[in-house]
Amino acid sequence: MAEGAIELAPGHKIGLPLAGGPVMLAAGSIGCGEARHRELETARFGGVVVGPFTRRSRGGSPPPRLVETLGGLVRSVGLQNRGVSAAVRRYGQLWPRLGCPVIAQVADSEFHEAAETVGRLSVADGIAGFELLCQPEASEREVGRLLEVLLLETDLPVLVKLPLARAATLAPAAIESGAVGVVVGSPPIGAGIRADRQAVNGEMFGPGIFPMMLAALLAVKALGLTGSLIACGGIHTLQQARDCLRTGADALQLDSLVWVEPAAAVALAIGLDSG
Repeated sequence: MAEGAIELAPGHKIGLPLAGGPVMLAAGSIGCGEARHRELETARFGGVVVGPFTRRSRGGSPPPRLVETLGGLVRSVGLQNRGVSAAVRRYGQLWPRLGCPVIAQVADSEFHEAAETVGRLSVADGIAGFELLCQPEASEREVGRLLEVLLLETDLPVLVKLPLARAATLAPAAIESGAVGVVVGSPPIGAGIRADRQAVNGEMFGPGIFPMMLAALLAVKALGLTGSLIACGGIHTLQQARDCLRTGADALQLDSLVWVEPAAAVALAIGLDSG
């Protein structure tokens, strides 16, 4: 491991070092690597999460999909993707060229489909680890069992991304079942009304989410779990990033900042890395 690298899986036989610092790009920020903005220098980041991936292709939510709100936006996309085999064929050559560790997000909730998705990605070049997307309604037992199934298919480290509202409830099951760490977490659900009076129900993003995320982060930190802790949600400023690390996060993921101001995301990563 390079000097100064952050190790997200210190007890794992392969490990998951972030040589570029603690700032990562969250799933959805660059798609499968093809949606990277030209100003977004991925080599400046500790790692990127690509996906989501599912065993079978999935269509997205019907339009309208986006509405701006005070302090952020509501986005309804769903788990739209080409299916894991098609995604690997089309985008797999991009991953070794991103210049930082690449983590693949697996979004299947059925055991056998999740296992097939991980198996297909495990043999792709450039994948350093996995992030299991925990469904909002999943029980502790389901999270643990799904994780155990995935770990039979790969030797790579696996993180679990938890819904904010249930992060402290589900985190122990994830760590006890073999996750190297947890991501806090998946965005809350909200709604907004567009100028054309159409309603959009979906995930909430933006700096207005940060206090909610920080509360969930503190609750998980208070559990004293052994795995790594990654903050994700509403981080738009250098001060917010520092607050996450000072309250116990080992690393953090950027989401909406990457969409609205990619150059600012790079500047945040550089600023945090330089102290």
